[in-house]
Amino acid sequence: MRKQDINDIELGPRQLTFGFENNHSKQQDRLLYSIKRRIETHGQVVLDEFIQYVKEGHEGSEFSILQNIFWLAQELKIHFRVNKQSLDPYHVKKILLENPDQQVEIVTNKSVDDLVFQRTKHFYQKFTGKSSIENDDDQYEFSRLLAEQIRHWESCLNTYNSFAKKPYFPGKEQIDRGLSLIRTISAKLDSFSLINAFYIHRDPIFKLVDDVKMLSEFYTRHLDRWVILTQSIEEFTKNIPELKNKSNIIAAFNKLKKILSTPQPYDRVEDAWELYKKIKIHNDIIVKNKTEQYRMEMLTLLDHMIEKMKNHLKTHKAGPDLRNRYLYSLRMISKNIRNARDIETINRLKSHAQDKFDIYREEVEHNS
Repeated sequence: MRKQDINDIELGPRQLTFGFENNHSKQQDRLLYSIKRRIETHGQVVLDEFIQYVKEGHEGSEFSILQNIFWLAQELKIHFRVNKQSLDPYHVKKILLENPDQQVEIVTNKSVDDLVFQRTKHFYQKFTGKSSIENDDDQYEFSRLLAEQIRHWESCLNTYNSFAKKPYFPGKEQIDRGLSLIRTISAKLDSFSLINAFYIHRDPIFKLVDDVKMLSEFYTRHLDRWVILTQSIEEFTKNIPELKNKSNIIAAFNKLKKILSTPQPYDRVEDAWELYKKIKIHNDIIVKNKTEQYRMEMLTLLDHMIEKMKNHLKTHKAGPDLRNRYLYSLRMISKNIRNARDIETINRLKSHAQDKFDIYREEVEHNS
């Protein structure tokens, strides 16, 4: 196999016209028949050998044969084995790009017992809410629906997992359990194993469906509020001594923290939000008073710094340029402190003033 042909293999959804799709279906059907016949006569089918065998029968280019074989695998009509391990088409393509001579075995997928197939279809319709399934008796098509469902669940859980790892965010237990189940039911990459796995794990899959639905509703509808609620705990904690002065407010804070710490707070978001609003009214007053008090302290500090600079300039008989430049900087910082809205900004401005003063002293003393 040429490396360029391997690189050009298309995987993923295909946008095909009816005629084009029909033509490729016939080619794939012929290939599938040939694979089954070769297994019956030779016991094993190796990818590169099979491509050459089909090519000798003048059934298309080497790339066309390769592409259709990979599409058969993607449609779960066959699967690949490398070193006795079943692998999906994406991983096989990656392996062949690294080593085109790697032996890849082609294995056909067995049919599921009809009773298991019918019961699994009924189960699928039940948890998806679908009254009918297209290509009702095609086990390969049905297994593709199951594979798509698995990918949807896995994508949702992985998305929510990035949040659930953070403090006060729910769902870690359900997500870990769900991802573990998904790894179990999708461990083998053929239609026979997939349908059977769904049938065997019906009860935990029902639980997984409920978990994904519950987590999706929570993280879709309430994420923005929940972020605010979790951040508020840190903000309110800074003012616990002052909040304790009002028994009803500290009680509300403890209730809020308890709700956020609950493993499954999904039906308590509104309760938590009401508690948050109640606490915030009092916390805002505390923050405002603390900010004003700190502002006055820093303005007093700036006044002393400015007076100290004036005296220092006078002692060293500094020129007007130096006097105007540094005194102006400190006065502007003082003005900005008067307009600052929070303690963090005031503190940053104070540090900036101290840096300015230190730079000024170094410059004056260096030039004296």
